[in-house]
Amino acid sequence: MAPSRDTNPSAYQEVFVSELRARREASGLSRNKLAAALGCTPQWIAKVEIFEKPPSESLADDLDTYFQLGGTFRRMWEMHLEVRKRGLIPSGFRPLIEAEKKTDQVSIYEPLLIPGLFQTEEYARLVLGANRRPDKLEELVSIRLGRQAVLDKAEPPWIFLLIREAVIRDLPAGVILGQCKRLLELAERTTISVQVVPTGAHLFHPAGFQILGFPQAPSIAYMEGTGEHGQTLTNPEAVRRLAVLFNLARSEALSAEDSMASIRNYMEGT
Repeated sequence: MAPSRDTNPSAYQEVFVSELRARREASGLSRNKLAAALGCTPQWIAKVEIFEKPPSESLADDLDTYFQLGGTFRRMWEMHLEVRKRGLIPSGFRPLIEAEKKTDQVSIYEPLLIPGLFQTEEYARLVLGANRRPDKLEELVSIRLGRQAVLDKAEPPWIFLLIREAVIRDLPAGVILGQCKRLLELAERTTISVQVVPTGAHLFHPAGFQILGFPQAPSIAYMEGTGEHGQTLTNPEAVRRLAVLFNLARSEALSAEDSMASIRNYMEGT
């Protein structure tokens, strides 16, 4: 079966392709000649021009260098990439990603999965990989890992993570070692607290949630939903109730020291 044309390219991709064709034809270049000058194949140029493949970062930079445009193609590529990323992210999840960039404190309760800010690449690929094409999966993994940049800012947010013991216990064999190591490493940072809620704790809230605080704005909350189709809560009373629930969960959790010991036990048991 022949590869299908992208029937829904972004506006920036369309401009990129139009500019590529115009520059190539104005210079009297065939696809073969342009490909030879750029060090790629004419088939690659053709696939980009007929929207069978999206433009790549290296192609954008090579075109800028060849035509001496000072970054025109790169800027179009960056804008296309940003639009494409937003399109891959469920609409209900987008406000959380934007809020993470501005928050100075995050309280996370997670009963089912390692939260995105703490995931290793292997675990993210496992979680996101169900029923997805490989190219889409790589983009989603890149987006997920890109969110973790907030942890390495000059002034990172305070993060308080409460995670059910079952999440650690049930990690698949292929990822448990690396994921536990990642949790232990992050927990050593002065701005991050990780506590395990033991299996016997009397806490029955079925969904994960986050409460995000800001320096000069009211706190908001994010409630998880199936397939990351969660919802953002801004009502002060709803946010307050979740804050109370978080504190109740924290009262049932192991101490930070005992939590690290629990995680090490599961890691060393692999």
